[in-house]
Amino acid sequence: MEQYTENYCWVQNTYWVPFQDLIPHRLDDRERRQIGYYQWVPFVLAVAALTFHIPSSVWRMLAGQSGLNAGLVLQLVCGEQNVDPVVRDKTVDIVARHIDDALMYQREHGARRNSVYIFAVVKLGKFYGAYVSSVYIFIKALHLANVILQFMLLNSFLQTSDYPMFGAHVLYDLFMGREWRDSGKFPRVTLCDFEIRVLGNVHRHTVQCVLVINMLTEKIFIFLWLWLTVLAIVTALNLLFWFIALVSNTCRENIVSKHLDIQSDQISRFVHRFLRADGVFLLQMIASHSGNLMAAKVTEQLWMIFVRRSGKPVCDDKIEDRGSERSANGNDWESHDDGKTSLKRGDSWHETSLPPPMPSLPIRTRTDYV
Repeated sequence: MEQYTENYCWVQNTYWVPFQDLIPHRLDDRERRQIGYYQWVPFVLAVAALTFHIPSSVWRMLAGQSGLNAGLVLQLVCGEQNVDPVVRDKTVDIVARHIDDALMYQREHGARRNSVYIFAVVKLGKFYGAYVSSVYIFIKALHLANVILQFMLLNSFLQTSDYPMFGAHVLYDLFMGREWRDSGKFPRVTLCDFEIRVLGNVHRHTVQCVLVINMLTEKIFIFLWLWLTVLAIVTALNLLFWFIALVSNTCRENIVSKHLDIQSDQISRFVHRFLRADGVFLLQMIASHSGNLMAAKVTEQLWMIFVRRSGKPVCDDKIEDRGSERSANGNDWESHDDGKTSLKRGDSWHETSLPPPMPSLPIRTRTDYV
């Protein structure tokens, strides 16, 4: 009989009446007090957790159309094999070439595509070199909307007339050294009505049930309330940071200037004509995940690509003949029509098959980031 009662009341729901109140005689009054959520708590938590994966799925779907594989780039630069300088240089070259190819594709083909996009801002972002960064900000906003929506739904479920902000009032009660009042949201003791046939007659019984699981459920929902509050604040601040960093021209130039020690007008031309918003976004992601040293080396390599393509000198001093460069150790290089080069050591020339070195680029060391 006891096992039957427990199973029946667990499946059929229970209702809560404060100990100081009388049990209603009308069945409809009892039904209005029913509590039927505790069986579904695990499923509700699972659905809430799955909603946090929706923005990630949208990111993978939209970012895959850009050609700029941010996930692969971060995987390469964060590899532990990059401790080896030789491997690190190869990684930097691969990453820089991939970024260059993707940015060039956006510049050349972004305006030609006439396919239908989910969001118009995404199409404009491709044309202006801000596709990935626009999608990233949109995903951040989607995360924030998800957190705020879940917080509002949870608070509307937990709030009472005395506790409109349930989690905040619970914390206040704990700091004041008193336990929070039993609100009836997670009662430990409830009532259950069930009927039993005895010799053809129906007998109705009312029993008192103990819901031990509600003690744990209450703590879980209070923790979720506090966690969603903190998560909403952090996500909002992070969204604001990325929005300002990628929209403001000054912020984009400042991000690049941390890794390149060149004149401001050159940085401005490099950022707005070559990197644009997507390139700066990826450099900032590399710096956040792999450190400033790797970001500086990738920035240096991208700068060299930009200089070679634009045909402008790297340093402030103009280089009249790019076929004849002076290396860091004072040796002279001379290019010939047959593709060979000659290296001058002292007063004599020596033919070599090596290409002339690229002009050295001033790059900031790790101590410059402090």
